[in-house]
Amino acid sequence: MIQARVRVAALGFTLALSLLSGRARAETTLVAPGEGWEVYTGGRVGAFVEVLQGDGVPATPSGVTLANEGVTVLADPGPDGTPNAGHVLASRVRSGFLGNILTIGLRRKLFASSTLSAQISIWGTAETDSGRTFLKNLPDEREGYLQLEGPAGRLLVGRALSLFSRGATEIDFLYGHGYAVGAPNGFSDFGPSGGHIGYGVLASVFAAGVAYATPSFYGLMLTAGYYDPGNLVGQYYGRTKLGRPEAEATFDTKLGTLGKLHVFVNGAYQKLYATQKNDSTSVYGAGAGARIELGPFHLGVAAHTGNGLGVNYFLNQTDSIVNHQSFELRWFDGAYVQTQTVVGKFDFNAGIGITRAHQLTADIDPKYFNAQGLPPYSYLKSQFGISGVVVYHFTDNLHASLDYFRSDVKWWLGQQQVLNSYNAGMMVTW
Repeated sequence: MIQARVRVAALGFTLALSLLSGRARAETTLVAPGEGWEVYTGGRVGAFVEVLQGDGVPATPSGVTLANEGVTVLADPGPDGTPNAGHVLASRVRSGFLGNILTIGLRRKLFASSTLSAQISIWGTAETDSGRTFLKNLPDEREGYLQLEGPAGRLLVGRALSLFSRGATEIDFLYGHGYAVGAPNGFSDFGPSGGHIGYGVLASVFAAGVAYATPSFYGLMLTAGYYDPGNLVGQYYGRTKLGRPEAEATFDTKLGTLGKLHVFVNGAYQKLYATQKNDSTSVYGAGAGARIELGPFHLGVAAHTGNGLGVNYFLNQTDSIVNHQSFELRWFDGAYVQTQTVVGKFDFNAGIGITRAHQLTADIDPKYFNAQGLPPYSYLKSQFGISGVVVYHFTDNLHASLDYFRSDVKWWLGQQQVLNSYNAGMMVTW
């Protein structure tokens, strides 16, 4: 069996392949023709039944728009007949924290100590878009890159996982929801679910770019990347000129024979421009955290903070990222703790996290109030999540899980949505 190889902070790390770790095989060699190209594959296929119970979309006073965070789901009418404002009881069959993935790669030795590789990962989903079963589930080319690795480090060119908040995303996968579902993000849409993303974790994103990682120096590794620009499509700052730099520093060390420690710090910067005025602003953020493994007990902690970051992933299209009157970007931060205890073939995982969107002066400035004397928008205040997962590994390749997630979303004008997500399913990895 080819052992899993999770290259933490290495440039070759990609969610579609390297996160197929732990008990599952990271890859299977298909063809190894001597000194020529070696062809390999990796992936996963699975599905989970999710049952959602709790609150629908909170009602707002007349003239007030609720920012579009929280979980959009069809619900009973409210007491006054407002659509989707009553009780939620809904079910879907979903792909889990990751979609169904097929990875195919090639690599060969260029010199005795240098390797060239190329990889493509195709993602798909079990569920359809908004329950419209007649729609096609089109494949998503999530990855496609070349990588050159040698004594001078690693150079990656193409589309792969970016650096900012990569460490927190790793924790969620490795110790939390790699074989489970988690938060009910996108319940009414299609695509992978949430894990703890948006609830303490700002997910890293797949993006086209160029990145270089230094060789490890006593466990310390530095990685710098330049990525395709990200902007706020359809919003005031919907234009960019140059791409975004990102960087990450990691440190790895063994803790004797007991376990290991991984520490990370990362950050990103993006300049944004208005589409109809000569106006600009900057999005920037930093993240940090650590993973520690001591025998069967694993602990991960992570935090992030920054201006205009978004809720679920870097620069996601969320109402609360900007005040729609003053056009100021909002400050976001989050914290996340995840534990895992391995007992035989069982994993017992528990997590807690919160993401906060801070209030701006313009949010409560009377000059922007509506005719009813209220702020015209109720922006996101926080998303708080608690999770529990039990995974049973039948073999290194067959896994089943039960998991629970409690989502508690609050807005600044007092609205609240509490949802309980119950999930059960299984998957095959290779």
